Amino acid sequence: MAALLGLAVAAGLSAQVPRLELAIKTEFVLRFPEFVEWPTAAGDQRPLLLCLSPAHPFGQNLQASVSGQPRARRIVVRELRNGESVRSCDVAYVASADLSLLNDAANRPILTVGDHPKFCQRGGIINLLVIDGRVRFEIELLQARRAGLKVDSQLLRLASKVYGGLP
Repeated sequence: MAALLGLAVAAGLSAQVPRLELAIKTEFVLRFPEFVEWPTAAGDQRPLLLCLSPAHPFGQNLQASVSGQPRARRIVVRELRNGESVRSCDVAYVASADLSLLNDAANRPILTVGDHPKFCQRGGIINLLVIDGRVRFEIELLQARRAGLKVDSQLLRLASKVYGGLP
């Protein structure tokens, strides 16, 4: 919780500098899984597979961030090629140009994250947005439930908007 709160404070920094905005979004994408429970056996410690859609903006930022920091659960980052599905992913960052990938994730235990203005309305679970120069996020709770994912109440409280009602 403290890590996410620290990130929320950092998100208040001006996002006018695209590099800073990208760094904050990178940390959000890497921290979200810590606040989500997948419908697998309790205590599952296999690495989480975080897939990046072909048009993702992160470059090597996510891979570099994963390799040096301890996490509750190890994360493996994989870039998808055009035409590849997200079905084997635990977390999928879906860029605006790749929104059709949301169809593959529908009703599957895949935490989808994106930064398209209508991401949640198009079937995504967590949408990153910049509001008044700050990186924020919104959550589509109903879609998370359909996917069998349980979103921690701490994350819900930090969201700028929660669709689908509170648990």
